[in-house]
Amino acid sequence: MKQVLFFGGIILLVVAAMLVSRSALFRGITRDGFTNYYLENAGGAKDSYSGIGPFDGVRLTCPGGESSWKCNTPNEPLNGPAFKPGPDALFMFKNNQCKPECCPSSYSCDGGCVCTSPDQRSVIAHRGGNRTQPEDSL
Repeated sequence: MKQVLFFGGIILLVVAAMLVSRSALFRGITRDGFTNYYLENAGGAKDSYSGIGPFDGVRLTCPGGESSWKCNTPNEPLNGPAFKPGPDALFMFKNNQCKPECCPSSYSCDGGCVCTSPDQRSVIAHRGGNRTQPEDSL
């Protein structure tokens, strides 16, 4: 009698394990869900672009001709010597002023925006010497 109960319990455990392994709960945990992903349906760059609004292609005309995408490029003096790249000089803006008058700027600080010099903007536009010609004077 004990042997029949033992084998019955084993069979019951095997059947239960098979049911759990085939259940939707177990499959939901182990499947990633990317079954219908094909590269043809992926997003990416298109061959041609069309305008999406009335401001496409608009370029600013600034009074000094400094830049075609922003007009505010104040040339504030530095608070110390100019930045010289080197192994111990990694922060380019350590001697720059920080004012709200320099906004909009690509770099912000606790007092507003970082006032960059023309030389610093040129270094950034040339990617630190890793680019030959800037596309736009920044």
